[in-house]
Amino acid sequence: MQFREATESDIAAMIGTFEGRNALPLEPRVRQALPAVLGRLLSSPAGTFTVFEDDGWQGPRVLSFAAGLFVCDSVIEEYLAAPCPAMLGTVLAALLDGRRPLLTLEEVRHANSGEGLRLAVFPISHGHMEWDDPKVAEIRRLAPQAFARSFGGYRLREIYYEVFTDEAATYLQGGGYRLLHDLSALAGTGFLSPESRPRMLLLTRTDLPPAAMSVASQAFDPPRAELGLTLAEQRVALRALDGASDRAIADSLGLSRETVRANWRSIYRRLSHVLAGVDATRQLGNAAARGLEKRRVAVEYLRQNLHELRPSVPPSRRGSSTRPKDR
Repeated sequence: MQFREATESDIAAMIGTFEGRNALPLEPRVRQALPAVLGRLLSSPAGTFTVFEDDGWQGPRVLSFAAGLFVCDSVIEEYLAAPCPAMLGTVLAALLDGRRPLLTLEEVRHANSGEGLRLAVFPISHGHMEWDDPKVAEIRRLAPQAFARSFGGYRLREIYYEVFTDEAATYLQGGGYRLLHDLSALAGTGFLSPESRPRMLLLTRTDLPPAAMSVASQAFDPPRAELGLTLAEQRVALRALDGASDRAIADSLGLSRETVRANWRSIYRRLSHVLAGVDATRQLGNAAARGLEKRRVAVEYLRQNLHELRPSVPPSRRGSSTRPKDR
């Protein structure tokens, strides 16, 4: 099994995971509009989606997905004032109604450089498989890695994680999440199935034990980005972290290969100020070997410094900008 960034071609398979155990319950009109809504979310700077694939003899098959959305303060304030099941379902409904529940790119930049982002996480559905199914266990093993790939380097303020099975709630609480609201008594009411037992869990820095060493603990206080990579450079580098070639990067981003190469040249220039290994590749024999080693050194550095690949206020603008307020 493996995970990768979701694309529009995965939408149909992702829709299929909104059924079964631990799936996010949706009111009928939202379920009907899922293709369009997921398409919007995949292109949003406030959304990150990862699919888990099982590579069987008939080829890769999407079993589930993990995702999170950077939501406006108003979404959290409304939920805390009147807790109800399927908070992310209400976010999708708000998108359908023309409201703006998600942060814009500029708001993500400022929050990530300031007090931090409020992240709402989709439950990881496991369809008709039981909690102790080996494939579900494999998804659980990969989920922390997928989280780090998707949200490592962001400065998070709070993580809201709503789940819909007893096992998932117990599992997350064992990892430090705090039970915020138990709405499991509402199972079987409204658009909730009898098996859907909603619980909202919350994780903040103060919920973690002192000196906790975990994937989540790294999300609350990452270093400040100093390279000043552009969004285009960040997108190229993020795909390279997944092992994509320049041709694949160009195809996925709708760019020419020369534009991708130009982005790499700029990335190398920025890295040369902090990473001696980039310039050390000049000592290698031929141009192809030098290029491969330079790419390897740069990718490994950025993999260990994901904060350089997240939208933020450039170093030159810090101190003179303020975070836009929710409208």
